[in-house]
Amino acid sequence: MLVDTGSGDKFQPTAGRLTANLAVAGIDPASVTKVVCTHAHPDHMGGTLVPGAGLTFPNATYFVSAVEWQFWMDPNYRTTMPDVLHEFARGSQRDLSAVKDRVKLVKPGEDIVTGMRVLDTAGHTPGHISLELAGGEGLIITGDAVTNHIVSFEHPGQKFGFDMQHDVAIANRKALLDRAAKDKIKLLGFHWSDPGVGYAERKDNAYRFVPAT
Repeated sequence: MLVDTGSGDKFQPTAGRLTANLAVAGIDPASVTKVVCTHAHPDHMGGTLVPGAGLTFPNATYFVSAVEWQFWMDPNYRTTMPDVLHEFARGSQRDLSAVKDRVKLVKPGEDIVTGMRVLDTAGHTPGHISLELAGGEGLIITGDAVTNHIVSFEHPGQKFGFDMQHDVAIANRKALLDRAAKDKIKLLGFHWSDPGVGYAERKDNAYRFVPAT
């Protein structure tokens, strides 16, 4: 199982090292049977296709938020979305269309598999989801709901330029961090510095990121 496909080796080579790192780990992309998409931005789903060679993960079922799918697959996006999103929409439609026969649409509260539950963390995109894993001390894969391991923790009410629904994103970010701090749930963030995994700890009226050791 894989969460997000990354940027793609060709789309953004300096950030698209997923397949190379899978090879180092001895994992054949053909062995991946489930891909979960937190949202359809190009740095999270741009690696869906190998240019000129089809799907990067040819044997996978793709799990996508129903709201996310509906938003990006709007055929009238040129008139319903602001111009700044048109390039994103073209890339999202390219990637989502490539897996349309393999997609399973999901909603918050549903399980991808037993022990992996979909959380509603909309705001970064209208259908953005995070994933909660059961067992042990637990883990929440935040996607881009908590974008930065410093600013998003210490100033969770700060608007982030790439969030599409600022008020919704802020409310969901605060709720996620509050729960994580209260219940001491481990968090994983896609854009956080190494180790990329840690905890939210209450600090004054906000939080601080405590790296996992």
